[in-house]
Amino acid sequence: MAETLEVYRMMHKLQFHYWFSDKKHTMDALVHNKCERELLELTKAIAKVCGVSINMETEPMGKGGLKSWLTLTAKTPKKTPTTKIALVNLLVTASLTSSNPASLGEVLPSLFEKLAEGKEDDKTAREQLKQELKVLKAEASIVVPKLDQNAVVKKRRSTFYDLLRKYAKVKSFSIALTDESKKMVLEEQLVERDSFKTYLLSSATVAPQVIEQAQIEIISPVLVKGRHKWKGMYEGAPISFVMKSDEFMTMVQTGKVEFKSGSTIACSLEIEKKLSSTGSERITGYNILHVSSYSENGKTIVTTEEKQKQKQQTVSKRQLDLFG
Repeated sequence: MAETLEVYRMMHKLQFHYWFSDKKHTMDALVHNKCERELLELTKAIAKVCGVSINMETEPMGKGGLKSWLTLTAKTPKKTPTTKIALVNLLVTASLTSSNPASLGEVLPSLFEKLAEGKEDDKTAREQLKQELKVLKAEASIVVPKLDQNAVVKKRRSTFYDLLRKYAKVKSFSIALTDESKKMVLEEQLVERDSFKTYLLSSATVAPQVIEQAQIEIISPVLVKGRHKWKGMYEGAPISFVMKSDEFMTMVQTGKVEFKSGSTIACSLEIEKKLSSTGSERITGYNILHVSSYSENGKTIVTTEEKQKQKQQTVSKRQLDLFG
């Protein structure tokens, strides 16, 4: 396949268009700059998932609301397939306009259909475009699941639409793909003001991560009732955590478990996280949900709650085998 692809020439620029409720073509400079930053950071995040390093150049704004154009180029063009840039442009469009923000995969098929409609009169050119879009679809299918789970993309998109939601003058936002001469090759995908809220993250909290059989060296246990935090070492770093295993906590408080230097526990460790303003995950707390075993005088002792858990798992497996 030729290095300069028709699909890349088609999807050469991203056009961002702010539509206003009045007849003026002006926008608060601070709001606009903040919005543009989120768009650029979102684009960078998508490019990173696609495995391409990019340069970004913006062009003068046009009338009819407020328009600007963003051109992406590869930092290492000789080593980067041209489809990569087209892919990033397409995924930025999908990310900002998907009717279901939770899944880009739902909007991409319609975008591919629109790109293929009536672009070439020549049969050979149409067939080439068809093959190029097929390549693009295959590459998109690999990265879309990653983007659907990408916290940075979700956070940047949420912040962008939240900025627009709070700025009453903007009645809608649209994004289009244009060729090098700024002629549209994919019509403007419009997001109305009423839909801005659907892109907002309901919470900065991320689903907690649970590590089974985590090994924690106890530095300072808590010997009194309450949700006071213990201190320990996990993977070479000190952590403070809440012991949520009531059974193990009772054993400690009644003296059935005594900790000495180097004492460890094997446990289910829950790691609580939140998204920062940039979309990166930040650890906010640790909890011990279940203690499987603990060390005592160099011996490993399995806890009663672990024995009960194993017994229940055995019973459940037998029932599945019986009725399965």
